[in-house]
Parts: sequence; C-alpha cells; structure tokens
Amino acid sequence: MIEVAADLDEDGLTACARALGTLLEGGEVLLLEGSMGAGKTTFTRALAAGLGVDRPERVTSPTFALCMIHAGPIRLVHLDLYRLPEGAADDDEAGGGGVSAAAEALGLDSDELQGGDRVVVVEWPDRWISPPEDHLRIAIVRPRGILTMRHVRALAAGPKASALLSRWRQRVSAVDL
Repeated sequence: MIEVAADLDEDGLTACARALGTLLEGGEVLLLEGSMGAGKTTFTRALAAGLGVDRPERVTSPTFALCMIHAGPIRLVHLDLYRLPEGAADDDEAGGGGVSAAAEALGLDSDELQGGDRVVVVEWPDRWISPPEDHLRIAIVRPRGILTMRHVRALAAGPKASALLSRWRQRVSAVDL
C-alpha cells in the first residue's frame, strides 16, 4: 500500500477524505479497511461532503442496515459488511448473498452497484471475496498507542483506480493537512 497521508488528526482525516470526494466522477468502488473506531465512517462522511452528497452530515455507519444510499449529483452507496460472516458477501456461489441481497433490497441488481451515477464505499471489505476488478482499497490505520492520529494508505487495482490514486495523492500533497 502507498502512504497517502500520515499523522492525521480528525480534521486532517476529514480534509484527506473530502479531497478524494472532489475527485470522484461516478462508477468508483472504494474498499475501506480499518479497525473498529479507526475512522471509516468519519472518512465516508467527509468523502460524501466532497462528492456533493445532499446532507452529508446524515452519513452514519450502516452496520445494522447493511446499506444506505445518499442522494446527490452522484449517489453514494455506503455498505458495511461487518455483520456478515467472512466470504458471505460473495453472492450466490458462497451462499451468502450479502452484496447481492443488499443491492436487491434497494432495487438494484449487483451489477448496478458500479453504475456511473454512483460511488460505492464498502466498510469491512474482507467479507467480500470478489470485489470488482477496478477498485481503490483504502486503509485507515491508528499508530500503536496513539488514539488521536491516523495514517491513510491506499492500493489501486485497475486503471481507473490507479489514475484516481495518483490524482488523490497530488491533491492531498497540495492541501495543508
């Protein structure tokens, strides 16, 4: 993984995520990793603000709902797979139906999750064995013993995600975090 930003307090994490949100065009899949309380939902809320989502302050963890859709010029589909067993989010072959079931409950088929009019953010993506080939994996890491600081690292898979990561790193380096 590539370091995007280090030693971020909550304001810095918010600025980092907002910067990414301003770069999103629709069709991106972001996989958010981090321990409980690392800041995944805080990151998603700030990303939503940068994306231009209506009322980004309403972005909360969809842990119990599994999936929430937030309206805006580009919709934000926010999934939290924490409550699913590992691998259960891998649709029909695994018998879990997690991602497909969430999509169907929202009136989408699983292929529509990657539509150009939405950005998909998945918390606890380790429970999704086969995410789309083109995605950006983002890790929010708390340095050992320092509860108020975060590091943000990312790994791009696919050409669209690679270009996005490059633009995001440039944007973050130009912002005072």
